[in-house]
This record gives sequence, C-alpha cells and structure tokens, in this order.
Amino acid sequence: MKFFATAPGGLSELLREELMSFGATEVKAQPRGVTFEGSLEVGYRSCLWSRLANRIFITVLETELESQEELTEQVAKVDWQKHMDEFGTFAVSFSGKGMGIDHSHYGALKIKDGIVDFFRGITNNRPKVDTDNPELRVHGHLNRNQLTLSIDLVGYSLHKRGYREGQQVKAPLKENVAAALLMRAGWPEIAKQGGSLYDPMCGSGTFLVEAAMMASDLAPGLEKANHMLLNTWKQHDSKLWSSLIEEAEAREAEGLRNLPDIYGSDASHKSLDIAEEAIHNAGYLDSIEIKQMTVEQGRRWGDWQPGLVITNPPYGERLGEIEEVKTIYKALGTYLKNEFEGWQGAVLTCNPELGMYLGLKAKRSHNFFNGAMECKLFRFDITPEFHREPAVKGGANLVQEVSNVMPELASSEGAIMVANRIKKNLKQLRKWAKSHEISAYRVYDADLPEYAISIDFYQTEDAGEWLIVNEYAAPKTVDKAKAKKRLHEALAALPEVFPTVPKEQIVFKVRSRQSGTSQYEKLDDSRDFHTVIENGAKIRVNFTDYLDTGLFLDHRDVRALVAQKSVGKSLLNLFCYTATATVEAAVMGAKSSLSVDMSKTYLYWAEHNLMHNKADTSHHKFKQADVLDWLKTESENPTEKFDVIFLDPPSFSTSKRMEGTLDIQRDHVTLVNQALALLNPNGVLIFSNNLRKFKLDNEAFSNVNIENITQKTMPRDFQRNSKIHQAWLFTQA
Repeated sequence: MKFFATAPGGLSELLREELMSFGATEVKAQPRGVTFEGSLEVGYRSCLWSRLANRIFITVLETELESQEELTEQVAKVDWQKHMDEFGTFAVSFSGKGMGIDHSHYGALKIKDGIVDFFRGITNNRPKVDTDNPELRVHGHLNRNQLTLSIDLVGYSLHKRGYREGQQVKAPLKENVAAALLMRAGWPEIAKQGGSLYDPMCGSGTFLVEAAMMASDLAPGLEKANHMLLNTWKQHDSKLWSSLIEEAEAREAEGLRNLPDIYGSDASHKSLDIAEEAIHNAGYLDSIEIKQMTVEQGRRWGDWQPGLVITNPPYGERLGEIEEVKTIYKALGTYLKNEFEGWQGAVLTCNPELGMYLGLKAKRSHNFFNGAMECKLFRFDITPEFHREPAVKGGANLVQEVSNVMPELASSEGAIMVANRIKKNLKQLRKWAKSHEISAYRVYDADLPEYAISIDFYQTEDAGEWLIVNEYAAPKTVDKAKAKKRLHEALAALPEVFPTVPKEQIVFKVRSRQSGTSQYEKLDDSRDFHTVIENGAKIRVNFTDYLDTGLFLDHRDVRALVAQKSVGKSLLNLFCYTATATVEAAVMGAKSSLSVDMSKTYLYWAEHNLMHNKADTSHHKFKQADVLDWLKTESENPTEKFDVIFLDPPSFSTSKRMEGTLDIQRDHVTLVNQALALLNPNGVLIFSNNLRKFKLDNEAFSNVNIENITQKTMPRDFQRNSKIHQAWLFTQA
C-alpha cells in the first residue's frame, strides 16, 4: 500500500525517520510531508504513533489526465464500494493546480461528481456529502496533469491529541512541532537515562505534556483512536486495530512506571491555569509540577536530575517589544548558567539575533516552522566553557545596546576607571573649550591603553550634544574576548559621565590601521548633517555615514593658521576633503581659493560648507581631480599661483581612481616641491600629515626655509597624543 503523511514545514526529515521506525519502506521526504509504502499495519501504526504527522493518507488512485473533463471520469472508475456504502456520507478536499483547475473548491466538486457518478452507475443511489462528520474523507491532489487520490485515515490533524479539547489558547506551539523540537533536543534519550525536563517559560504547557507522553511511551493517537475515520472505512481491519491499541495501552502502563521528573514555570498565572488543565486532561497531574515564577527570579526547587531545559521565549514580534525581550533573554541565560550547569539546553526563537543575548555558545541549530513563522532551535551544553558574555548587536548604537543588555557593567572596575579618567580630562577641557569657543573636541584617547577607544564630544547648533566613539582595533596578540569585555566596560561608562547626551546620540565606530582612504569609506546612508562652530565658521558634520565626520579635530589649529595666513590672499587647498580649511579661510577674509579633491561626494559637501557660511562662491572654486596627476601637470606649467598652499595628503592611498599609489614618506619631497612651484613669491606652504613615523627630508629642500610647527598647532585636547599629526611651514629663502 502507498501512503502519504503530511507534516508542518521543516519536519519532513524527522518524520521520515519516524515512519521508518514503524516499518515503512520506500520512504521519501517531500516539502510538506513524506511518501512511504507498507502494509496496513504500518499505516495504522503511523496513525496511532506518529508524533509529527498532521494526517495519514492511503492512496487509491494515481493517474495522468488528458483533459480537465477526465478528472471526474477517472474518479468514477475507482471501486468506491470497497471504501464506503451507497448511503454513507463523505467529504472531499482538493489541493494543487493543473489542467485549468485553479480553485480548490472546483477541484473538490469535480471529484465529488466522480464518486456520485460511480454509485449512480451501479445502484442509482448516491452517498451524501457531509463536510462536518463524514464517514469517509477523500483528498485529491493535482500537479499539472498528475492526479493522486487518497483517503484520509484519521479525519483530523494528528497534532490534536485530545488534551486541549475545548481550550482557547492564544498562539500555542503546535503539539507535533513541540514533539519535533523535543526529539531534536535529545529528550527521548535523556528521558531513558532518568534525566529531568524543565521549561522555564512553559506557557500553556505543550512542551511539558509532549515530553511526558514521550517519556511514558504513550501513543499520541491513543486518546482519540476510536474517533479516527479508519473506523468507518469499509476496508478497516478492526482486529488489527484493536491489537495495536492493546499494545499501546500496555506500553503506556510500563512507561508510566519510569516517568522522570518534569517541571515548568511561567510568569503568567493565566497561562499556568491553562497548562494545569492540559496536564490534567493528559493524565499527568501527579507527574508534572508547575510553579509561577519569572526567569529573573530563577531558581530550582526540589531534587532535580540533570537533564534538558527547553523553552520557547517571546520573540518581540510586536513593535516596541524587542528591548524588553532582549532583557528577558539575558535573564534566561543568566538563570541557565547559574542553576543548570551540566544540563542540555534548547531554546526556540523566531528572531535568531535574540539568541546572542543568552550568553551561551550554541553547539547546533535547527530550522523549524511554527505555523508560518520561520524559527531556529538553538541547542547548548550548559557548561562554563560555553559561557559567553551576553552578546550585543554591533553597530553605531553599540553604547545603547551595552547599556540595555549589560547595565551592571557600568559599576565594573574597568568602567569606573574609564569614567574617572574622562571626568579628570573634562575638568580641564570644558573650561578651555568654553573660553576658546570650541564646540567639538576630544575628551579621551586611549589614555588607559587597555581601554583603546577615542571619544570626541560635539556640541551641535541643531541637535544638541553628541559623542563619537572610535575603537582602535586590537592587535592579533590580544585575546578577543578580553578586548571585547574591556570595550564594553568603557562604553558602559559613557551614559553616566555624559548624562546630557542621549544614548542614541553616542555613535560607535571601529577604526583599523589607517589606509589613507578612511574618510571615503561609506558606513550608512542617513544623510543627516549637523552644524558645529570652529574658528568662527559653521561646519557641517555627519556622524553616521562615514568613518570620519567631515572634520579632523586634531587639525583645528592648523586650519586656524591657514585661515590667518590667507586673509586678503589666495589659497590652494590640496586633498581638501570637505574643505573646512577653505571655509574657515573664506570666513576670515581670504580673497580667493581653489580646493582640489578626487571625491565628487566630498566636494559637494565642501560647497555646502561654503554656502552654509554665505561665502562668495564666485571667488572660491572647487575642482574634482586626481590630486597627484593635477599637481604634476600644474607644477610643470602653472596656470595660476597662490599666496597660501595647504598640503594635507593621506599617509597612503591606493584608490582605483588615482593613476598611481601614494606613500607620503616616499613621495613627500616630490609633492612638496610640486606645490612650491605653484607658490607666489613671499607665499607660505603649510604641509601636514598623520603618519606617526614620518620623517621630513630637510636636506631635500635647500632653497626654502622650514619651520616645524607641530607643537604650535597641537590643540590642547590632543597633547596627550602628540604624534597624531606633524606640520611644517615652508617659505622661500
């Protein structure tokens, strides 16, 4: 005989294994079920014992159709007298598409007509359609022109075990899905060894009852065995069916003697009332113990044998719930680590990212569907070696994440040390910044080397206070777990030190070794710009879209010097980036300027910086060009010379838009000499760069005066890190 067992999404492979244990052959997993062959006993065992199937169908017809009309004709050729009486009742369902049949109701109607035509052709009588309580349920499936006609041996979904009859449970976990999860989590073997089971968020108790049914060897279909439609099927073998029921009853009686301890708890009293009713209906009131308790209150009661903790926490599917749910997952993880060492753990979630907040490393995960929702079952060995700090989702809002997920870190020794150092810095910097009208400055720069971050404070005109936090990527020799813990401790200190800065306005970024193109790296596309004041100019900054904000704070005094030197004069700004030096020079009274950069994006930003200050754009020009190529060409045959030149190249660059590469140590002599060729008599060239090990080749510039202005242009907020840039002033001898 041929059969087909349907199952929820994701259960087909487990169902295949289960059916093989019943003696099925030719077992093949399909997307929504399993086809198999076997004797009638195999079919009956599947109806009685399957914990995973929804329905069991026995195939009565497989054929190819030539036309739509042939559907009814082929159905009428089946000997329906073998399956039902002429005065019996039946119902028809239909699935699939083909032969112009696109609607299930129409397909079912065509099959019904075929059954009626069969009986009328023999007896002139016909059975009646009864969609509520038929004696026979027939199902047709059409795949293009392939028709499969089957009889439903059960008549209802097998997940309806009987212990929930009459209950109105909101969004429960289906019984057969719960059974599949228990199988994947290894419960049958754990139960055989006498291990306990516990669900700390048991809700309506589905895991608890299904676990008890497995451990007591109870056939899931036994309670409703007499209600299955196989009992009214004309080919029913009642003797075989009775023997299988007797066997199942004997197995249950034996299984109940060795039933291990099963426990559940939940925060909701209403859910526990529903669970208690289901446990009572299933006959396990003396075997399953439940208690009202939240996971935050988490503690074991009684003498439990190490076993399995399995649960289905909330997913945060409703808007605004996710932060609350993260806290629940973190508390659940803490509970598991504190109380269940040596146990197995299994957590089902339809939001896999939440699994990170448990603080446990999963050894395996399995995909499942709970209804239409795609979920994952995470499995854990609850042992110290797999303990993790509760994971937080990285990204720009990492400070907010750390604050929400690990609030206790704010009182850790590391966080307190970082907080004290920042407070010490702020005590001096705030007075200095206020007296010099500085609205953006650095407040911490890896002052404590093991807490390797920089923190920049911005007071914007339009959006209040912001913090920009950059993590310096740790060397490979530093343990990643320790580095992450220290980072989180440092970030946890910030909300307390800066209570007036909203957490969502503390932006986190990771800064790796300088590549020379860092300012061009796109991180986001918010296009949110804000305004800060520097040296009397309004500067547009963006905190989220790029690694840098559009304003290099360590060059504040360099820009001020460029602006002072440019009053009433012409300025050439090379590698201008967002042209903040040009803008400040224009505000201070520069006669004209030309700013050159290869990035169209940053030149557009630069133009808006200029317009933001209502500068005369007719005298301040921008040019998009490969600066190396442009400078080489212009220096050989200058079309224009300038009174002030600001040369601030990256340390390295391998941009695809540049014809060559740039290594500032290797190439600085050429670059400076080319720039000097564009300098007017009595003009000044200000050259700076950020290569920490850079050494100027003084001997290569014998015809000019050179003044090292690094210390003169090092702002107070960067004096703790005096190698952050170097600068020189070149004038003609």
